[in-house]
Amino acid sequence: MAGIEFKIAEPESVGLSAACISEYINRITAMDIPLHSLLIVKDGLLVCEAYQKPYGRDMLHRMFSVTKSMVSLAIGLLAEDGRLQLDDHIVDYFPEKLPENVHPYIKAITIRNMLTMRTAHNKTTYKLEGCTDWVGSFFTAQPTHYPGTFFAYDTSSTHVLAALVEKLSGKELMGYLREKFMDAIGFSKTAYCLKDPMGVSMGGSGLMAAPMDIMKVMYLILQGGVYEGKRYLPEEYLKLALTKWSDNYAVGQTFEEMQGYGYQFWRTTHDGYACFGMGGQLGICLPDMNMVVVTTADTQGRQGGVQLLYDTLWNTILSGADTHGGEKHIQAVSDIPQIYLHGVPAFAVQNEVNARTILVDENEQGFRSFKLTFGEGEGTLEYENRTGVHTLHFGIGCNKETLFPQYEHRALVSGVWKNDNTFLIYAQIIDEYVGKVFMNFSFNEGYVGIIFRKIEETYYKEFNLFTSGKLQ
Repeated sequence: MAGIEFKIAEPESVGLSAACISEYINRITAMDIPLHSLLIVKDGLLVCEAYQKPYGRDMLHRMFSVTKSMVSLAIGLLAEDGRLQLDDHIVDYFPEKLPENVHPYIKAITIRNMLTMRTAHNKTTYKLEGCTDWVGSFFTAQPTHYPGTFFAYDTSSTHVLAALVEKLSGKELMGYLREKFMDAIGFSKTAYCLKDPMGVSMGGSGLMAAPMDIMKVMYLILQGGVYEGKRYLPEEYLKLALTKWSDNYAVGQTFEEMQGYGYQFWRTTHDGYACFGMGGQLGICLPDMNMVVVTTADTQGRQGGVQLLYDTLWNTILSGADTHGGEKHIQAVSDIPQIYLHGVPAFAVQNEVNARTILVDENEQGFRSFKLTFGEGEGTLEYENRTGVHTLHFGIGCNKETLFPQYEHRALVSGVWKNDNTFLIYAQIIDEYVGKVFMNFSFNEGYVGIIFRKIEETYYKEFNLFTSGKLQ
């Protein structure tokens, strides 16, 4: 079975506007938000499929907490098969993970509490330095409140639910989901889920999948879990999962995050629901419009960045719905412009600092020296730290696709002069780990002020740096 294949159509044929879709892309990129993909299906027709190079239809993207919604579907399938009940206590499934004296609040946690983010923890339990047993930490960490009361976002609870899926099914999370419905709808064969230190699928954030994979899952949900006359997702569970169970108005960081929470699905304005992953990984269903919108992006470090994705959607694509005219959307697959630094022409200081070593003050991050070398349209940053000498390539006024030294993550890197004394490098990480690193060098009378800032969840910790150096 080939799975779900969407017929391509012009936006105007379903009451949308190609010009408004273009305006959405233009507004997001004008705010220097890397929009990696935009997919729109309305009335079962694919009216937009756009990617920012090097992303494309077959390139996997880290989906972060979109993974949580997939875990929810797995739990629903297990419940439908009678393998568990939503009001079971989670401690009954993991006796081997329990401490000698289990806190009564931990004993009280049910699977439904975990699905609705109403556990006994007010934060993720495994993020303490050195924690290797992510599942065990959920049962041993000191609880903060009685479960089933209020919403508190806790990724460790979903991770434990993924472990439960694997324990009861005898399969890896993705293997179970493939067997139950993903293979049938044509989910990418190459998709996978990252693992925790003990080999458990990272159910809270580890999914690597293509944007079209998320589109197919959300479209299946929009169709009530039925594809080609066969039910793949349990009807009653879906209704419950998409209902507002938890109120998050008091703790939501943005207006869209204040609309309520179901079973690992977010409620949205416009009477919609969504799977939502950090940085702008979104699968938004709008039942009243029979429409699904999928984005992948990197809004990390931009306060309210995800809200900008939502607001721009409402103010462009939805505002142009049911109108006609404007530019024709000739191709279903189009390019989204890359984000890169824009600056000013090179100053005389570039010749003064070119290929000269910068010895830096002693610092906790272990950097010892830097060297900027400028060429025609590109350059390099050579740096020495505790692990040796490394070279990062960058484009000047454009992106250079490269591998970030040491981590070997794919990256788009640009660099420009921002004024007469400051050169800035911007590295966009586009691999299993998604984020950005800024490296700022400001020159004055032979001295160099250096500020590094990393916006990435797991690695690049040494790239948070404030120090000074001197040109040699």
